[in-house]
Amino acid sequence: MSRSLLNVFMGLLLVAIAGCGFQLRGVVPLPDSLKLMYVQGINVQQGLGLALKRGLKQNGIQVVNGYEKESAVLTVLENKFERRVLSVGNNAKVNEYELYHTLKFKVTDGQGTLIVEPQEVEAVRDYQFDQTQVLSSDGEEAILREQLNQQLVDSLLRRLSAVK
Repeated sequence: MSRSLLNVFMGLLLVAIAGCGFQLRGVVPLPDSLKLMYVQGINVQQGLGLALKRGLKQNGIQVVNGYEKESAVLTVLENKFERRVLSVGNNAKVNEYELYHTLKFKVTDGQGTLIVEPQEVEAVRDYQFDQTQVLSSDGEEAILREQLNQQLVDSLLRRLSAVK
């Protein structure tokens, strides 16, 4: 009896979600002028640069290794990561950190005409730091950095989708 009631509830929940227009995020629609892009000012082989390259490719943009006249140019003007102390315990040791990452960029076409004015996107995360478990705290920080990178890439792609 309770199993069938659970199935009915789940069915109604799915109908309600579908009825309200909810959709998972998929590919961001980007203009044709950005379908071929050169990325400069950041290493696209690691960290944020690699996440950016993957995000662009997943959205149908061909990322080229060198400048081409017909390619758009995404220039990273500033890529700043900071780890700030958020709180300190009564023993004068850090209890929490805040990770803050900003990315300032602009986009030009092959002739140097500005397509996207210089803009800045940012992402912030905080986490608790335990002095007795430094290795796990370092692992948590690495995971949070990856999440920050993905959030910055998603924000940048949403900004690019607004280009006419």
